[in-house]
Amino acid sequence: MIPEIRDIDIVVKGIEIDTLYLEREYFSGVGFFAMGSDTLFFVDQIFASIHVYDHLGRFSGSFLGKGEGPENQNNIHGFSPYANEGNHLVLDNFELVQFDGSFKKTDKWPLEWEYSDSYSEMLNRPSGKMLGLYEVNWMGNGANTNFELFGTPGTEEVLIPITMTHPLLNGYLSEEYYEEVSILGRYSLKSKRVVQGIGLRSKEYLSNKFVPNFDFFQFETVGDSIFVSFAIDPLIHVFDREGRLLMLFGSDGTNMKKDYPKTNTIEDALDRYALDLEMAGYFDHLYVEPQSGMVFRSYFQNGRLDQTSRLQIYDRFKLIGDLEVPGRFRVIGKAGDFYYADGIVDEENDKLAIYRFKLKH
Repeated sequence: MIPEIRDIDIVVKGIEIDTLYLEREYFSGVGFFAMGSDTLFFVDQIFASIHVYDHLGRFSGSFLGKGEGPENQNNIHGFSPYANEGNHLVLDNFELVQFDGSFKKTDKWPLEWEYSDSYSEMLNRPSGKMLGLYEVNWMGNGANTNFELFGTPGTEEVLIPITMTHPLLNGYLSEEYYEEVSILGRYSLKSKRVVQGIGLRSKEYLSNKFVPNFDFFQFETVGDSIFVSFAIDPLIHVFDREGRLLMLFGSDGTNMKKDYPKTNTIEDALDRYALDLEMAGYFDHLYVEPQSGMVFRSYFQNGRLDQTSRLQIYDRFKLIGDLEVPGRFRVIGKAGDFYYADGIVDEENDKLAIYRFKLKH
């Protein structure tokens, strides 16, 4: 029996939010914020550039941008600052790229898959164990596709979100997809391959056949554990390093609309993707603060057009706060007494800003 914790003790009564408006050069209005070592980064995904600020919002420089040189980068789906011995990691279309602290390229690893199944086998008898059928599960522009270095020195792996779309095994039509297709790939920096798929989707997806437009998740590594928050499940899943489910914890969102629109065909789902996300609430972002172990999870009550969202806070697996926050509010780090959250990215009104906040007990 998998342990399940739904404890609630609301001790966080409010939140104090400051808005730090940031100096910037010309920006596209499509991107996300990241944080590491008390430094803030805005990743402009259209121009593939990274703007750097200190924790007070003071601008210190812009880096990368499209091109083929050692200080350029053409695509940024995910960005993990200071992730590998002080070096920054970028998730590109076809590779992982490493830059030093000054954003000079120092290494890169191709995104390839270790498999031996034949084309005929993969076409006619697909299964969740066939790594050759997977691809990276990118979050799309405006969000940081999370990937994390995981393991001990000399045996490092990178956990990458993965997915599968196959005519016979997919999230639009197949129960088997939700029963056997992995959510994370273990990428070996030694072999330069995804060597194993681990972790399965929440059982909530089979209880809502089928809502593939809500088939997304966020994850964080905590020591040797992996925390995963699925869009439609109030329970956060905790897996071990091998992808075995250890425990569940969490609580429903406040007044969260959960009448998820069902899909009848693949064409219908693709046509309705943007609209579906406006019709029901979902969990949007997950962050675990390394020092305290506190868990922050954002969610929309009615859909992504909500003017505000809400923020759940967990301490030792217990819900201690559920607060109204601005619509786009993704906790990304802490410096001193303040937590930081992404943020305002508004090209139309020429505004770029990050939230800095404290919790009120």
